[in-house]
Amino acid sequence: MLGRNFILIFLIAFTLIKTGLFAQQSSREFKNGIAAIVNNTVITAESVLRELPMEVSRVYFSLPLSEREKYKQLALRGLIQKELMLNEYREKNYNLPDSIFEQRIKETIQREGYTRSSLIKNLRAKGQTYDEYAKDYREQVIYSIMRSEFISTKGIVISPRKIEEYYIANKNQYRQDREIKLRMIVLENAKHGGEESTRVLADEIYAKLADAESFTQMAQIHSDQNNANGGLRIQWDKKGGSLHPSLEKVAFALGQGQVSSVVQLPNACFIMRCEEIRQTKLKSLSEVKDEIEDNLIEQARKERADKWFKKLEAKAHIQTFSF
Repeated sequence: MLGRNFILIFLIAFTLIKTGLFAQQSSREFKNGIAAIVNNTVITAESVLRELPMEVSRVYFSLPLSEREKYKQLALRGLIQKELMLNEYREKNYNLPDSIFEQRIKETIQREGYTRSSLIKNLRAKGQTYDEYAKDYREQVIYSIMRSEFISTKGIVISPRKIEEYYIANKNQYRQDREIKLRMIVLENAKHGGEESTRVLADEIYAKLADAESFTQMAQIHSDQNNANGGLRIQWDKKGGSLHPSLEKVAFALGQGQVSSVVQLPNACFIMRCEEIRQTKLKSLSEVKDEIEDNLIEQARKERADKWFKKLEAKAHIQTFSF
């Protein structure tokens, strides 16, 4: 027994050590690697890793290889596009005064509760100098300006006809969910002597309902909830709403007028009757016009961005590497 436990502990420890070494080795490879060269600018593998979303970077080295590659390429594409924008800024001589960047940095430092000296100390702890921080900040401001100038939604107008055509072609996106009106007989365990006795009572009531007893009358007599109105729920129920998942599954399988069998949950037993079904309704064009317009504007913005980046890529020298 001791021998088995020792082997198990050894295997777990070996796996953890191996995983840790793998992560360390992978980090070193990122630190020393080159991901791409855009004109004369090198994009390091380490900068790609820093570009990953925080929730991804935390678990990056434990992800499957295909997932890592997907996130890595998305981050690299973003950095390449950023460098293309910065290069365009330099080529077009869009020179903003240094005072603008200095003022922006000063405002950011104050907003985040730093002094210049405390910021420098914090940057040093992260392995970054103030000059590197200022350069990154400057590039981020330029990047934002270039995006707003060339790939924003400015000037995009969607005609009423285009909105209508999109609505007709995508009607299924704008259908309301099917809704049902339910009556319920609810028997709470706490009021009927516990789980077993409550289930016995529920089965007896269900048998009477099967013999054509009125559901409304039985609910008025027996239900612990909504008994005054015959167990009728005030609201219409839809999938993903307030119903417990086990109740929802049974309720939405009922036809109009049908009664469910007993559904037993940890705290109560339920019997349901579907009173009415409100069929899926198509929202009118006027109800979804603004939503469609927003979608089409975003599509047009993406098309504008793709076209612009292809133009920038065509006149740039871009070389990517495996890393």
